[in-house]
Amino acid sequence: MKLRPKAHDEIAADLKKIIPLALNNTSEIVAQCVKLASAGTMTHLGEWFAQTVDRTKYVAPIFNIQLGIVAKQLGVDYIEEEGIGYDCIVESHKVENKLSLGTKSPHAFATGNNHSKTKVDLVFCTKLVYNDNNGFSEIHASLVDLSQRTLPLITRWRDEQKKDKNGEVKNNNGFSTLEVAKHDAHIVTPVFGGTRPAVKFTYPTYVPFS
Repeated sequence: MKLRPKAHDEIAADLKKIIPLALNNTSEIVAQCVKLASAGTMTHLGEWFAQTVDRTKYVAPIFNIQLGIVAKQLGVDYIEEEGIGYDCIVESHKVENKLSLGTKSPHAFATGNNHSKTKVDLVFCTKLVYNDNNGFSEIHASLVDLSQRTLPLITRWRDEQKKDKNGEVKNNNGFSTLEVAKHDAHIVTPVFGGTRPAVKFTYPTYVPFS
């Protein structure tokens, strides 16, 4: 098994400092936006967006901005920067941010856009269990380094495209999921929560958040 680079522990430590306040700020901002946009007729994001994917699209940019703001406040080496295949620079490393909301989904560490073929290897994954108070009851956060994988046919961004016998795409929902093989668990550096092995994949585990 490969040893995890020391820099990953440093990045994880930085993220652990800024995530809680960034999430609390995000929760407050979302509540204010829902109230304002609905002229006071709605109280939480679930009333506005029925689909989890729509809630995620709304919350993710707010969270990303708050990570940068909180990092400046706390003096953490985190720079919010939209680049080709990455969203921030932490400890001089380019990192892609991926946030997902919903119930405890199984083995996927993140969901991304399968139209984007240019991605950096370091992925900051945040998975949240959303509640109807515009808050988050449970969290998994981790840093996944795809450059350290040993089973690239399993540990990868997997898209949901299906092809017919002629090789034509039958469906294209535009999404891909980040999966980690059971024997590639070493590429995951936990920030909040952890991992557990299953038959084929490594699964993310959650911890309470308040």
